[in-house]
Amino acid sequence: MVISRVRRGLKNMKSRAEEKRTKAHPALDTIKARMQERLLAAGLSGREASVRAKLGLTYANDILSGRSLNPTRETLAKLGAVLDTDADYFFGKQNTPRNLPASNLLQMRETVAPDALPPVGAIPLFQIGLTDPDGFFPLSADRRTAWTSSLVSNRDAFAITVPDDCMAPRYRIGEVVVVSPSKPVVHGGFALVRQTDDRVAIRQIVTISTDKIAVRCLNGEADIDIPRSQVKALERIIGSCELV
Repeated sequence: MVISRVRRGLKNMKSRAEEKRTKAHPALDTIKARMQERLLAAGLSGREASVRAKLGLTYANDILSGRSLNPTRETLAKLGAVLDTDADYFFGKQNTPRNLPASNLLQMRETVAPDALPPVGAIPLFQIGLTDPDGFFPLSADRRTAWTSSLVSNRDAFAITVPDDCMAPRYRIGEVVVVSPSKPVVHGGFALVRQTDDRVAIRQIVTISTDKIAVRCLNGEADIDIPRSQVKALERIIGSCELV
């Protein structure tokens, strides 16, 4: 009788563990999107980040591919330490990768030279000239000014002037686009594609895969595949307006 109850208990425990393993976490889509974003921002593959976090070889890729459906806060916190983010960011509970305490933000402002910070309520605006032959361009510090706009939703945002009409009619030359590096980029969305040499370009994101990112201009040219090894980050465009 006792042995039978023990066996039933072990069977129930095993059943609950199996159910937890195979049931998808409610925030799984957000976890995957933000994990992909932070891997791009860090310039790491899923394998590299998993190894650095001491989570084995396939932890991140298992989540991204759907083989792992219910990641835990503990393991995501370990991965987040490698990808410079908090576990709550993966779960969608905070809007920025790092939720720094107010005391930390105050300390950052006190240690940075005053002329390196924009005025309160303003963000950096980069005035763009000609693009390079491949359509990318640098964000030059000597062409940066402070700019205020109602489009600004977070302090890590910045703005650039649109340098050409390759993204017209969505974004036309001379307009301003506001970029938020902390917001996740989705397929079909618009983003600033940042290459490893820190040159950028405004593009529509067609697909994101493990070895390449397909991007699109809106001027009728064919989609372009950029190797993942050449992409440092995808930074989401959150709005645009006329420069006044």
